[in-house]
Amino acid sequence: MDLSVVAGSFATIVGLLSNFSSERSSADLKEFIAWLKEKRHEDVASVIEGNAILFQQLTAIFLSNHEELIARLASLDQILSSVASHMESFSGLALSIHPKVEISEQAFSVLRQLVESGAKLFMEHEIMSGEPDEYQLMNGANGKIKYDEPRFMEDDLNTLVRHGFLNLEIASRGSRRFLVTREAVRFIHAAIR
Repeated sequence: MDLSVVAGSFATIVGLLSNFSSERSSADLKEFIAWLKEKRHEDVASVIEGNAILFQQLTAIFLSNHEELIARLASLDQILSSVASHMESFSGLALSIHPKVEISEQAFSVLRQLVESGAKLFMEHEIMSGEPDEYQLMNGANGKIKYDEPRFMEDDLNTLVRHGFLNLEIASRGSRRFLVTREAVRFIHAAIR
């Protein structure tokens, strides 16, 4: 495997780290590198040994509690599956592994509308008449975010913030502003290809 491919392959290293961690109840980076060589991933081991920053980051990961590491890897797996479920080539695979992915169709639609509008953010306007709240596009576009399931909108917005697709700010009068992130733009562009 080409050195630049391995060095840039976050998924490869995380996948191998996950496999290694599931086999051991505790370990350190030296044991991980030995395991990589034993499992015929010498190229990955060489990249880790030859990249001081990568070596340092993996050392920090191994300093965490094993149960905490397993929980973080499981969380990362869920997030990757959520993202992949909206990508044509990977949606079937993601759904077969994690049938209950977190990003709903409504959340995806909200994010897609924001990204495609070119707006920097949308602002929540609470409607006191019993009608569903409105989400006004701002700073780059006009219009409103359209959505069909008002009862789940709060959950969908929380999910998008938790995954780093939106940043939440509270305006001076207490209303919420949801700002688009680079991750959201990359995600939407990857999903619609």
